[in-house]
Amino acid sequence: MALRLFNDRDAMWPAMITDQEPLSVFRNMDREMKRMQRDIDHMFRHAISTLPEEDRRAFLERRANDHATSTVEERDGKKLLKYSFDLHNYKPEEIAVKAIDNAVTIHAKHEYHDQQGHNVFREYRRHFVLPEGVKAEHLQSKLANSGILAIEAPLPEGHKLTHHMEHCIPIQREDKKAIK
Repeated sequence: MALRLFNDRDAMWPAMITDQEPLSVFRNMDREMKRMQRDIDHMFRHAISTLPEEDRRAFLERRANDHATSTVEERDGKKLLKYSFDLHNYKPEEIAVKAIDNAVTIHAKHEYHDQQGHNVFREYRRHFVLPEGVKAEHLQSKLANSGILAIEAPLPEGHKLTHHMEHCIPIQREDKKAIK
């Protein structure tokens, strides 16, 4: 049985035709994807290692806190807490911002049909908790033409932002047999 995995016109490499069993084809494809991910990780680590120490630290910190870029700005003598999200791949009507108590969720969903009739689906979801004293009812969100979503809230007078230390909580496994 011959199996064509890639359309010649759309692929970056030639179509793969094989007489292997379908499962072994997918195992090979999975193995190749993992190899490519390792290569990309290696190139990324090398590129990062060429940055000056301060830039490298700042970049890795931003990457670790991918959920949002947060800053404190002063406007009209008042301090504002501002979160920024890159949603350039979404239309304004595909984006929703919701707050429940002090928890904020940004959700964007985009779906379309490509020229071959395939459904293409993209989804973005970020969740964060507002710092103590910042009220969700005072939040404002603005979407720039560049696709950057800004969520702002005034900081209370004299408020000091505290950075919480993150720590990993080990997961204990129970060795109980599944109920049949």
